[in-house]
Amino acid sequence: MYWAGFTQSLNWKTFTDEGQLQYTFLQTVNMLAPMYKLRSVGGLLYLTGAILMVVNIVKTVKSGTFIANEEAEAPALLKVEGHSGEHWHRWIERRPIQMLVLSLVAVAIGGVIEMIPTFLVKENIPTISSVKPYTPLELHGRDIYLSEGCYTCHSQMVRPFRDEVKRYGEYSKSGEFVYDHPFQWGSKRTGPDLARIGGKYNNEWHFNHMYEPSAISPGSIMPRYPFLLTTNIDIMRTPKMIKAMQTLGVPYEKGYHNQANVDLEKQAKAIAADLQQSDLVKQTMELEGVKDLTYTKLVALIAYLQRVGTDIKAAPAGTVPTH
Repeated sequence: MYWAGFTQSLNWKTFTDEGQLQYTFLQTVNMLAPMYKLRSVGGLLYLTGAILMVVNIVKTVKSGTFIANEEAEAPALLKVEGHSGEHWHRWIERRPIQMLVLSLVAVAIGGVIEMIPTFLVKENIPTISSVKPYTPLELHGRDIYLSEGCYTCHSQMVRPFRDEVKRYGEYSKSGEFVYDHPFQWGSKRTGPDLARIGGKYNNEWHFNHMYEPSAISPGSIMPRYPFLLTTNIDIMRTPKMIKAMQTLGVPYEKGYHNQANVDLEKQAKAIAADLQQSDLVKQTMELEGVKDLTYTKLVALIAYLQRVGTDIKAAPAGTVPTH
C-alpha cells in the first residue's frame, strides 16, 4: 500500500517539459494493478486468520466440559493506602466515574466552542447564484450513484493544486455542494475524480462506458453495469424525495413535489431520444431486450453525471476521453 501510494502520487504530479501531464489516470491505474493484487493476497491472509480463529474457538468450546461449581480461592484484598505527594491527575485516573464525568465535561466544552460560532453565523457557506437544486431525474441518478457505491472509487473534490486543476478542471468551491446531502468529497481515487465530469463527454459515451467500461477505456478495472439498462427507477418515490430535500433546506418551490414527475419525464425523454440516435445504442438495446430507455436507471445516472460540476463551468460535450 505504501509503494502504491508513492507511485500514484508521483505519477499524478509529474509534468513533461512542455508543461503537460506525463501520465493519464488510466496509465497510473495499470501501474498499480500488481500492487492491488499483492494487497488482495494480504487481505486473504487476514481473512484466513479470522476463519482459523473462529474454527479454533468452536473446537475449544466443544472439547470443554461444563463445571457447575468449581472450587477457587483468591488472596484477600489489601487496603489501598493514600498516595501522598502524587500528581493531582492520579486522583482522577484511579476513579472511573470521576474520569468519565470530567471527560464528558471537557468534550462538551470543546464541542460548544466549535459549534456556537457556526450557529451564530447566518450563512456559513458562500452563496453561488449559479448553483441550483438537482432536477427530479438527477436526484434519482444521484441515489443510484450512491447505492451502487460509485463514491468508493471516485471522489468529487478537485483540490487547488496544479496537477489536479490540469487533470480535472477548476478546483472545487464549498458553495457548489450546498444541495448535496451528503456531499461526495473524499480522497479515494481508484477511478478519476468526477467533480467536473458534467458535460465533459456526451450521453452516448456515458451509456457505453457504464455498459462496457473497458471498451471505452482499454485497461479499465471498473466493473460493468448492464443491469442499469434493464431496470427502471421508481417514480412513485419522487414526491417523497423532493419533500425530503425540502426538509433539509433545498429551496424547491412549495408544492413542487406534485409536478416533479412531469419535469422528470421531460428530461428523461430528451436524454433517451439523444441516445437512440446512436446505432450502437440501438444495437445494445436490442441485445438486452430494452424497448424504451426513458425510465431506466442508466438514463437517470447519466442525467446526474452530466450535471455534476456544471453549475460553475461546463466543458464542451464530446471531449475525447483522456483517462
